[in-house]
Amino acid sequence: MRQSAHLAGLLLLFFRRRVLRVGLLRARAVRAGAAVLALTLFGVLCAAAYLFLEPLALSPELWDLMFRISTVSLVLWAMGAFLVVKVLFINAADMLELTYQLPVTNRERALAFLMYEAAITGCVTALGFAALAVSSIALMGVSALPYLVTAFAVPAAVVYLGLGVLHHLLVRFWTLLRLGNIAGLLSVIVLFILLVWYSTTMNATIVAITDGYFDGGGVFLWQNAVAWLWDRSPVLALAASPAAVVALVGANLALTPDQYVRQSKFLSLFTEPYARRVLHAYDYCLVRNSQTAVAAVVTVVLYAYLLIAGPGINPMWSLVALSTAGLYHYSGTEPLRRLPIATRSAGLVYARLCKGQVLLIAAFAVPQFLIGALVDPAAMTDSAMPLLGAFAGIVLTVWVSVVFPSERNNPFSILLGIACAAVVFGLIAIGLGMLDLPAAVTRAVIACCAAAVAAHSIVEIHDNESKRSNREEVPNHPGVARERAGHHPRRDRRVADAAHVLHDR
Repeated sequence: MRQSAHLAGLLLLFFRRRVLRVGLLRARAVRAGAAVLALTLFGVLCAAAYLFLEPLALSPELWDLMFRISTVSLVLWAMGAFLVVKVLFINAADMLELTYQLPVTNRERALAFLMYEAAITGCVTALGFAALAVSSIALMGVSALPYLVTAFAVPAAVVYLGLGVLHHLLVRFWTLLRLGNIAGLLSVIVLFILLVWYSTTMNATIVAITDGYFDGGGVFLWQNAVAWLWDRSPVLALAASPAAVVALVGANLALTPDQYVRQSKFLSLFTEPYARRVLHAYDYCLVRNSQTAVAAVVTVVLYAYLLIAGPGINPMWSLVALSTAGLYHYSGTEPLRRLPIATRSAGLVYARLCKGQVLLIAAFAVPQFLIGALVDPAAMTDSAMPLLGAFAGIVLTVWVSVVFPSERNNPFSILLGIACAAVVFGLIAIGLGMLDLPAAVTRAVIACCAAAVAAHSIVEIHDNESKRSNREEVPNHPGVARERAGHHPRRDRRVADAAHVLHDR
């Protein structure tokens, strides 16, 4: 166990340092600016939470009701964080290659991977309710700690560990069916369906909690089991909560496989000859990726849920989830850019990165719109905005994949990129909301932001490819730069490669 903890810390330290030395964050000034923006956004959220909670501070009953309702939302947030990290970790087995030279067993390596994943999930979950926790302590002092522990800390830990046990059981089930190479993919899909089901029960749960509060009797729900037990016997709650956490940790450790099972990175799709007339190699890297399959399933499930739920949200907004398939697209196509015949144009590379996602969204948008128009025509009104949102998602996800390149499919880079994008665009959204500009001006600002993001992505692609070309050397001959045919357009390629053949011999 200790070896696994040390190994998990080593992985986290390695990739944290690598991320801070590659891409946008390699400049110290940029890192300082990002930290200032993050603290600014956190301060704004804390101030908003403080103003919201201040009227409740004088009424313990309302305070208790608010925390019980917040626990219901916390469960959904914890489930979402668990699934997001699981999706990002589907193809992260390449990280373990860094540990093959270390004196650790396969089980210790698998446990370290699980700890690394748990640490990132815990951070994502904590960030969702950090502002509320800080504001609660500022208003109530230490008397808020029991609420935070019983409503946030323990339920989040139990939900995460319970989902971990369920995920392990699902993986074992798929493995028994000889589907081990896509067990992670199938398990994530099942858990996402569970998340959608839970989201449909949230309104009824909140109504039950509120009715119980006004009736003066309270109601027992599994989401508020810890708080319910604390109200009746704090000593029993203090004993039962650690026992439940320890039991779930033991179950996760017992169900962890002795060796990490590598998942299939690509699926055998679009093998027909006519597909080659439309799809480029970059497009195949996208549409055959297992994470694209997850995004596609999420899109279909969200579309069906929004269409059945009735008026309120246009079902076409589910296409935004499909744009997340591009988070690993730039790093996943790096082998193509290493080929001698690869293009040197950063603009063309960017266009190819976007083309596959545009085709993917179009392939889903057309049938979704037709089905929605037949089932509920009113729900399909103003479908242009969801489409623009999906295309804006393409620009944003490509920017994340380029500016925060994922070395060895490391999810830490992607999560950090998503966090930076959330901070920057969150502050922009807050500023636009406070200024209350006309709709035309707001659209113009958003269009300018999208153009700036696209231009920055092209510049970063040019810089990344130039640095990679300069670092490339002849194998086994350090200091001898590798010549590529693209650098000498007037030479015969065989002449350009002759030096490498001689060196290799």
